[in-house]
Formats: sequence, C-alpha cells, structure tokens
Amino acid sequence: MKKTLILCAALALPAPAYASGAGTTAAPFLKAAMSPRAVGMAGAFSALANDSGAVFVNPAGLAQFEEREAAVDFSTYLQDARMGNVSYAGHAGGNRFGFGATFMTVGGISKRGLNDAAGAVPELGNFSASDMAVTLAYAKADVLPYSLPRLDGGFSVKFIRSAIDDKTAFAAAADAGVIYRANPKINLALAVQNLGTKMKFEEEADPLPLCLRAGGLYRVSPRLNVAAEVAQYLQDEQFYPSVGAEYWFRSSFALRGGYKFGYDTSNLGSEVGLSLGFGVKVSGLGVDYAFLPFGDLGSIHRFGFWLQF
Repeated sequence: MKKTLILCAALALPAPAYASGAGTTAAPFLKAAMSPRAVGMAGAFSALANDSGAVFVNPAGLAQFEEREAAVDFSTYLQDARMGNVSYAGHAGGNRFGFGATFMTVGGISKRGLNDAAGAVPELGNFSASDMAVTLAYAKADVLPYSLPRLDGGFSVKFIRSAIDDKTAFAAAADAGVIYRANPKINLALAVQNLGTKMKFEEEADPLPLCLRAGGLYRVSPRLNVAAEVAQYLQDEQFYPSVGAEYWFRSSFALRGGYKFGYDTSNLGSEVGLSLGFGVKVSGLGVDYAFLPFGDLGSIHRFGFWLQF
C-alpha cells in the first residue's frame, strides 16, 4: 500500500522532473528549481547566473554582481502541481551570500487499497504530496588571484524535506560551482548539485538527483547573451544539452528563448524542450515570465518578481 502511494505521488510530479533513466532518485523537484529567467533560456544559465537565481543553479554566480536582490516566483505546473521559489543575494565585507527556498505541492491524488473479493480496487479518498528545500550559499570573486585570476567560486548547503500522505523524509546536500571569466565576452562554468544524503521514507532509501553542469556564455554585444550548457544526472543516466539566448532592448525589456534536448519528443511532441520568455526591469524592479509547452500534457507558466537595492 505504501509503495503504491509513493508511486502515485511520483507519477503526479511534472514531466521535466521525472527520473526516467536507469536509476531512481528522490526529491525530483530539485531538477526544476530555477528562476523564470533561467527557465526562459532552457536552463542554460550556469555561466550567466548574475542574479539571486544563481543559488538554484551555480552559487558562484552570486559573485558576478554587487547589488542586493530579493526575488519570488511561482509556477502553474502539470498535473495540478504548484511550485514556487524565493531567493535573496547580499554581501558581507568582500564576500557574497545567498538564500533560496523552493516549494512544491501536489494535491488531490487518489488513494486506493488492495483488491477486494470481487477484484475491484476500492478508493480510500485523496492525499497530497509536498516538497521543500532551503539553501544557504556563499560566493567569492577571484578565489585564486595568483594562480588562476578571474575565477569566481561558490558553494551552498541545502536542507530538503519531502512528504507523501502522512510519511515524511529528510535529506541534506551541497552544491559547488566555479565561473571562469576568460575575457569580457566569455564565461565558462562548472557546477555539481545535490551531493548529499539519501532520502528514506520507509525501508528503502533513494539518492538525490546528483547533477554535473558545464556551461559557456558568449556576450555577443552588451545587449545579447548566448549560452550553452550540458547537464548530466548521474543516477538517472539522463543527459540534457541546452542552448539559450537573451536580448535586451534599451536595458529595460528582454526577450528570451532556448531549447533543451533529451526529452521524449516521440510521445510528448516535438515542441517539448522549447522555452520562451521575457523580462521587464525599471528602476531596480523587475518582472520575468517563462513559457514551456508540453504537448498533450499542457503547458507550464512561470512568473517572477524581483527587487534590487
């Protein structure tokens, strides 16, 4: 019965969070924890990452800007799931720090028992599932000023809680990343995410979705950013290359687009993997939006608001 509950909750999670490879991982919502700006670029963000959303992708990005920033975003997800992020970036002395929190809830999942004498599976009502992760991050510019100048580094620790019906599991993990500013136009990035403990609901424990990211950014002009990234989920044996671009009109309005490869387009449709979005900023205030089509499963809309001060 309990395994059935866990399976039902897993199936209710959004398609981009599925662990569809050879392994089984816990807390798949961590794969979808990104800001709308990053989502609008199909996740190709680890080498750009110059806002508080860096806490979800590459903590080294916090060293790329000086302002303090607070941001909040929310999503309408597939299967009636709801997801939201809160992030903050600040400074202390010559160092940068960040905070992030991610929430996901799925309600109205049908609970069923074992077959009765007539072979029917009785309904036992509904249950819900929820996930939460809290992240604390630290970053420093020029971590190796003599041996490798222009290398920024950062790390973070995160505390994760997942609940399915009346069962709860906990885990802890760490992220680490670097960004090498090769020249004013090119950034190179490397990050590892979700290196931590296993999550156990009952007898069996599953690992977190350990991910390696490698990305590059090319600033074609002060207004145009073009980025590429590869993300390898080790336990899931899933490989996601992505490309994205961001163009700013007069430094106040941005259009974004990208494509992430690796989805099952034969079943979900050729448009799966496409991302589109825009951003508006005026006097330190900003709004971001991202759109992801998922064929017959519906579409994902992500909205975000941020404040720099």
